Amino acid sequence: MKIDRRKLLKIIGVSPALVGASVPSLQARETKVAKESNDSVGSEPKLTALSPKGTPPPTERYAMAPRINSSLDGKTVYLVDTGFMSADVVVKELAVWFQQNMPNVKTVSRKKAGTYPEPDPKLWAEIKANAAATIMAIGHCAGCTPATVNHCVTMEKMGIPSVAIVTRAYYDLAKSTAAERGMPTLRIAYTVHPMWGRTPDEVLHVLEGADAKTNAPFMKEVIDGLTAPLTAEDQKSGLLPAAAGPASFGPDTADELQTYFRENQMTDFMPVIIPTEAKVDAMLKGTSHHPDEVVGKTGGWSYTVRNVAVNAVMAGCDPSYFPVILAIASTGQLALGGSTTSFGYALVINGPIRDKLNMNYGTGALSPFAQSNATIGRAWSLMGKNLGSGSIPGQTYWGGQGNNINYNNVVVAEDEKNNPWTPFHVQKGFKPDENVVSLFNGWDVRMGHGAKGAGAVMPKFDEQISSMLPTLARMFNVMLILDPLTAKGLVDQGYDSKEKLQEWLWKNSTITSQEYRESFLAHVWLYPRALKGEEPYATWWKNADDVRIPLVPKPADINIVVAGGQTNAFFQVGNMNYGRSVSIDKWA
Repeated sequence: MKIDRRKLLKIIGVSPALVGASVPSLQARETKVAKESNDSVGSEPKLTALSPKGTPPPTERYAMAPRINSSLDGKTVYLVDTGFMSADVVVKELAVWFQQNMPNVKTVSRKKAGTYPEPDPKLWAEIKANAAATIMAIGHCAGCTPATVNHCVTMEKMGIPSVAIVTRAYYDLAKSTAAERGMPTLRIAYTVHPMWGRTPDEVLHVLEGADAKTNAPFMKEVIDGLTAPLTAEDQKSGLLPAAAGPASFGPDTADELQTYFRENQMTDFMPVIIPTEAKVDAMLKGTSHHPDEVVGKTGGWSYTVRNVAVNAVMAGCDPSYFPVILAIASTGQLALGGSTTSFGYALVINGPIRDKLNMNYGTGALSPFAQSNATIGRAWSLMGKNLGSGSIPGQTYWGGQGNNINYNNVVVAEDEKNNPWTPFHVQKGFKPDENVVSLFNGWDVRMGHGAKGAGAVMPKFDEQISSMLPTLARMFNVMLILDPLTAKGLVDQGYDSKEKLQEWLWKNSTITSQEYRESFLAHVWLYPRALKGEEPYATWWKNADDVRIPLVPKPADINIVVAGGQTNAFFQVGNMNYGRSVSIDKWA
């Protein structure tokens, strides 16, 4: 089978409009623009814009494992549950299908240990020793689809022919993952979507039906995937280079460049500042680091100080903000990633730089009332668009409903002056006068207003916060954003340190073990950790139904920052995990 290089680059997240094959159309427009410029007196000035794209990695191509000669009779096939909800039902019904239709094939059903992205070395060794082939199920979300495909690639490298089962909704993601992992022709069979929640009889009916992408009999696709001889394309190996397109665009009018950037998925669909060389050079003056220095990597893509500067210009940042942007970029945690559950992102900035950049940590601290807060957050999203594989819906971004937070994320400059406790960055081991940015990711930030008994002599801020925490999902931890008035009220209640408040909330914000096991994504995120013996998950999973347990593994998983205008004693609760804190000063 001949590989269409342009289509393959699109699959791995590089916009076809940015590949060399699409450049002539832009060149033709440039010729037209140049002619119009010569023919028109006083015409709009033409600009050349620098590309905001990072550098994609070359793909190492691997040959697939030899197939089984014509028949599976007498062979052992492992059916592997990779962890998504209802995958156990799919694996069970696969075994039923083989028993009914190919009784001479021995099937062994296994559930992979760990969360779905994690390898299972013990199971892999068992498969290597005993299996002639594997079938893995099921790719049903933006996390489990790459995981299922990745595990099949691992099997192929071990010499075990494999087929990944994925729902048709994740066709593009499955293909792009296979290409990124070096096996663009990996065998994948596609079911209808969704499969989650179907009865065993309904699942068996799907298996006995047609492949949702090819319309061929589904199980014939699976069996052929394990037995049909490899093509020459399947056996190719070596480096497959990739490119992110031209280094610049234009000359063209500002409006035309806005359109070009937007149509090629390089913006957040709001107007950007055109990143001319002069503007990018001005941004680069905000750091002592060389423009060609590699700042970080994400998903194999790499990006330089100059690449980051282009995105900072597009977001509307002042050069004085640039060290903060570089610090964020250095973590490799770029916004706009995530799964079907539509992730959101947050960052906390501490240190004297908050005042130097005129960051807002007073009234409207989380609203668009400071250029620094707004554009630093926006730059993070644009970097997620451009420095990695693109965050293109249906190809490299899979948030089912999306997340409004993604527009410029949650940016918190902590109010250290009115904070009665230790600043957040000092809790994480930094000195008070260091400038630090701390990154979070999760799902949402929700309002919490006031305290229980607010009209009483002693308002109960702790109980009001505690009442909200059980509403959070278990996959992520807790981020509390407290107005200084709320923090001072908690001090009046006896919490003279963040640590005391964390400890009380951890002990008193509990749910039953039954509620824990029945919570959203518990089966795919928490149960695999319990199976591995990881604590406290293993103990929590074995508890009697009525045993009450904390919401998070330890008190430190409840992160607390202080910001707000002291107009009222309010707070907000984020279903967010703390990631890491990095120095801003390093990037000055």
